[in-house]
Amino acid sequence: MKKLYERGKLVVSPVLSRYFPEFEVKKGSGCYLFGTDNKKYLDFSAGIAVCSTGHCHARVVAAAKKQLGNLIHICIGVANYDSYITLAEKLNKIVPIKNAQFFFCQSGSEAVEAAIKLARYSTKKPGLVALKGSFHGRTFGALSLTTSKMKYRDGYEPLVPNVYIAEPDLTVIEGILKNNEIAGLIFEPILGEGGYVPYPPEFILGLRQLTEKYGVLLIADEIQSGMGRTGKWFVLEHFDVTPDILCISKALASGFPLGAIAASAELMSRWSPGSHGGTFGGNPVCCAAAIATVDVMQKEKLLQNARQLGSYSKKKLAQLQKKHPIIKDIRGLGLMIGIDFKDSAAARKIIDLCLQNGLVIIPTGADGTVIRFIPPLIVKKQQIDQALKIFELALKNV
Repeated sequence: MKKLYERGKLVVSPVLSRYFPEFEVKKGSGCYLFGTDNKKYLDFSAGIAVCSTGHCHARVVAAAKKQLGNLIHICIGVANYDSYITLAEKLNKIVPIKNAQFFFCQSGSEAVEAAIKLARYSTKKPGLVALKGSFHGRTFGALSLTTSKMKYRDGYEPLVPNVYIAEPDLTVIEGILKNNEIAGLIFEPILGEGGYVPYPPEFILGLRQLTEKYGVLLIADEIQSGMGRTGKWFVLEHFDVTPDILCISKALASGFPLGAIAASAELMSRWSPGSHGGTFGGNPVCCAAAIATVDVMQKEKLLQNARQLGSYSKKKLAQLQKKHPIIKDIRGLGLMIGIDFKDSAAARKIIDLCLQNGLVIIPTGADGTVIRFIPPLIVKKQQIDQALKIFELALKNV
């Protein structure tokens, strides 16, 4: 029988980039993946920071199955249904925006599109500011804000006009805000595709102060960093900063395609009915899975687990760094950790060696020099230790 990769070459577009072109899986359970060859892999990619409750968590599966038997689709534009409203009520209790209202979509890119549309529509200003090295998605508006890898933009320009890409320097940013009609400034509190680089607290506080000074909406892209990954629901809670618009996706529904933006009821009231929408956004099954995801994270204390095991992981990685100076930097919050080798070839070799030995990890950064350490938030200490053992074995062979 032909391998999936061989079959796929005939029918799947080659535009898709793969971390491991010939890696095949048939099942996921908890922190593990099972290959088509029945080999067991410890998954520290979590579907690119998506499967925070692990693969196929029983409560999430049960919630989705129950919803499947009742209502698969109707569209919120046609009729109200419980899972959409219940999810919004539940998220309203955990987002760092008071009296928040929500718009649901299907992905992180769509959440960014919705955020920039809300910013422009509500302020009647054309300008948008993004920070150099950020990733906000691949749809056209989101791509116009993305510079984590310039190849993402190749062949698609001209992109959306009135977009300013700023160095992460408060003086430079103030010059842009002061001299242009800017609707919103979007940023990732921790760069995702840009290399898992956290911004200093004083910089984040400075952004909030500048945007308030010049009447610009502050848009926080917490698509990868949100939903408990750093030990709080959202990174900005670490710094007591409240954004005007919050973008959420990835871990929101444990792998079901769902995105959202949150903003105050006052700001949302400036968005006229029909000025944005979508057929599949807030699908009943995806919303049911998201409700179960939040419940699991609360009942199983996964935010606390992210804080504790994140701290443990960084301590153990620092010990490895002393033994293996090929590691140049370790950074991040909670279980969103970047291990920087400043050498893409070394990082690639380590990633491949880890896969051979049953550990799935993936790179990040403009040149792929950083390895992401992002296990499901249900991970246990012994699984961290198992991963680090495989990781160190790879370090010894580079």
